[in-house]
Amino acid sequence: MDFFAAQELRRRKTKWLVLLYVLAVTLIILGIYAVIAIALGFAKPSSRGLGEFFNPGLFAIVAAVNLLVIGLGSFYKTAELRGGGQQVASLMGGTRIPASTTDLAERRLLNVVEEMALASGVSVPPVYIMGNEPGINAFAAGYSPADAVIGVNRGTIEQLNRDELQGVIAHEFSHILNGDMRMNIRLIGVLFGIQILAMIGYFMLRAFGTGGRRSSSQNDNKGAGAILAIALAFLIFGSIGQFFARLIKASISRQREYLADASAVQFTRYPDGLSGALKIIGGSSTGSVIKSQEAESLSHMFFANGLAAHLGGLLSTHPPLVPRIQKLDRNFDGDFRGYLKVRQSMAEARAKRRALEERQQKRQPLTPIGAMFPKEIAERFSIDPDFLIAAIGAPNQKDVQRSRELIDNLPSEVTVAAQDAYSARCVAFATLLSDDGSMREQQLKLIRNTEGQRSLDSTLKLIPIVEQLHLVFRLPVLELIQKSLSDLSRPQYTRFRETVESLVRLDNKTSLFEFVVRHHLLMHLDRRFALKPPPMIKFRKTSSLFREIELMLSAFASASITGSILDETETPDPATVEHAYRLAMQVAGFGDAAQSNAKLMPWEVEQLERCMQSLQKGSPAVKRQFLEAAAVLITFDHEITIAEAEFFRAVAESLDCPVPVFAAGRAERIRKA
Repeated sequence: MDFFAAQELRRRKTKWLVLLYVLAVTLIILGIYAVIAIALGFAKPSSRGLGEFFNPGLFAIVAAVNLLVIGLGSFYKTAELRGGGQQVASLMGGTRIPASTTDLAERRLLNVVEEMALASGVSVPPVYIMGNEPGINAFAAGYSPADAVIGVNRGTIEQLNRDELQGVIAHEFSHILNGDMRMNIRLIGVLFGIQILAMIGYFMLRAFGTGGRRSSSQNDNKGAGAILAIALAFLIFGSIGQFFARLIKASISRQREYLADASAVQFTRYPDGLSGALKIIGGSSTGSVIKSQEAESLSHMFFANGLAAHLGGLLSTHPPLVPRIQKLDRNFDGDFRGYLKVRQSMAEARAKRRALEERQQKRQPLTPIGAMFPKEIAERFSIDPDFLIAAIGAPNQKDVQRSRELIDNLPSEVTVAAQDAYSARCVAFATLLSDDGSMREQQLKLIRNTEGQRSLDSTLKLIPIVEQLHLVFRLPVLELIQKSLSDLSRPQYTRFRETVESLVRLDNKTSLFEFVVRHHLLMHLDRRFALKPPPMIKFRKTSSLFREIELMLSAFASASITGSILDETETPDPATVEHAYRLAMQVAGFGDAAQSNAKLMPWEVEQLERCMQSLQKGSPAVKRQFLEAAAVLITFDHEITIAEAEFFRAVAESLDCPVPVFAAGRAERIRKA
């Protein structure tokens, strides 16, 4: 299943979720009304004995009160989780792992996450460790890839080897790429509303039992009985609400776990790693149980079942371990203890193989860029636009390998700077400096005035290194530093943001490259710091975004005519590009308009910013059609440069459609004649 199909499937399942939720709320209201009506009938008898059972006025009051309580509960929990993934990690008692950690297990975890992120084409997410959780479990949380975090139990990094850990992290990245996280957080907020009714009933019973007034009056006793009945109604039907909440989570979570497992295997091409992690859970005394008080509300977000099974596993949010493992390893017979015995010999063989590989690597110099990627990649290479679309949200093992080599090939100064929030700022500043000498002097003066002399000195040291970075490093470096930049305090980030904006606008004009850097960098961080809410779907047809798509495709076309946004290259004939532009407009669904518009539309960078904000509110189908049009435009001659591919990747990722860093390199390449 491709990325966009998975997004649409998730949306369709959401409709069933809404239907089931409405059914649950309706049954709860009817049940509570029935108890209250009967209780009031006993308390205020009429000539009919128990009183009139259905009273429209009473029903309206009961329904209104219940809906108000449910609504306020959902609003409260949703507001509490507005901080996204970082707030979820905080609720779980997670502690952010610093990039400078000296703990070997934590360092290994960070390395795996970095490799997976760059291979996926998303910014490197912050990583949290649940130090008080000895079980093997993990989760991914956030509203989008832009604000995602990874949370891992201490038991996970202590009990799993690297291959098994990589399988777990690949599984969590699958949830990030498949769009599961946003639904997961919404479920927490929405379901809390119906669960709160049981809490109200519980507290009412406690208050009734400890503070109730004793009276021998028959009317008072009946009144107390009515209150007791109402409290019990809230408790009982609120508990039924909890049952429905767990049923809803279970109904949508199990199949997503199978899908995430399959995606993880495609990601790593090593099913033994993921299946091995699940086998360790089955054979471990700690299993995957989560001790946190938040385990119930977050149970659908975990890698494995974090709760004890109830009703024979009917309400479990995860499939049983054995069937889940057998989808990865058909020969597994359910003998977890037996696997633990064999695993030691497997680990020893793996250690010998890796030691041999490390010795061989030491004899050879680090893989040069020319050998790391096809030699045609910085020039023009043959590619079909379908390759770019198919790569969205679908990284593979080669992408992981290339991302690891990319990190190894980064200059050590950049690698070190990227691991600290303070110096990561300076990497961003150095990236945005102008080539014009006088303008650069003004920018450096601005950095000194706003960020201080120390920041200026660090930036000056990084300038010659950043300027020498190969094209393939430009955007990945921005993705790498975002993990550290999220460590800034809110005031520090606000000042950093203002500095970035000022550096871009200092010369009263913004280049396409500056737009890409600023938008790519700040869009992600704005969401992490909750400065901008995640976009809601507003547009379901490309016709609603005609102007925006027209301008964005004109920008893609202009980049081809005037040379690459990242480097100067041979430019094609403008008439050919205009023909490709009209073809792209047809792909976007504007056939008639494309035929009549022979000339490209003039545009300004500020307009592109507004265009991106609107496109972010498009449905998955709208985003796909726009990106297909952009892919057709930049590959109009079936050739593309790595710079054009990175421009496409930056725009796609800003739409929460991540493209692996070297996806373009998957196609068969031929040197341009």
